[in-house]
Amino acid sequence: RAMLGVLGLDPLDTHWAGEQEQGEDLRGVVDSLVRLVLDQREGARARKDWATADAIRDQLGQSGLVIEDSPQGPRWTLGPR
Repeated sequence: RAMLGVLGLDPLDTHWAGEQEQGEDLRGVVDSLVRLVLDQREGARARKDWATADAIRDQLGQSGLVIEDSPQGPRWTLGPR
């Protein structure tokens, strides 16, 4: 959330409350941004650069995202507030 807040895209900000249609648009933007970072993490994992992969996961975690690695690839959800 912190990273998204810097970009003005925090989905839990009161600015977005009641804007269901805009919220759906925002969800796609947020998903694309998180996917971009997860792709970078997957690249680090493929290079066996575990320190970078862990650092990316930890930074996403500090932003309020929970990253779950699965056989189908990484998944993300918003963590508890």
